[in-house]
Amino acid sequence: IAFNALLMGMETDIVWAGWFYIEQVLLTIYVFELCVLLKRWGAFFFSCQNPDIGWNTLDFAIVVSSVLDSWLIPGVNIIQKALEGNQKGHKHHKPGGDNLDQVMMIMRMLRLMR
Repeated sequence: IAFNALLMGMETDIVWAGWFYIEQVLLTIYVFELCVLLKRWGAFFFSCQNPDIGWNTLDFAIVVSSVLDSWLIPGVNIIQKALEGNQKGHKHHKPGGDNLDQVMMIMRMLRLMR
């Protein structure tokens, strides 16, 4: 998590195409961690009797929304473009837009406060 915070700080100041790949590796690690925790704790992960339910819910929301933003939405857009074909005059831009990127950065910062 500390490395991710350092990465977010460097991303804002240093322009480099490799940030994308580092983010994907970190997201893969977070997804793996969440899967291990869900396998280990089962339904207790979201149970009200779990003293960490707040942090677990926050982690779950951050990881799931990151997967949607980084993997699912771009994948759906690729499939949609393949099915529709390229249309002339269609602007290419990053799916999700800049606002979602800012929300994701804030959510990752919240995770640091854990």
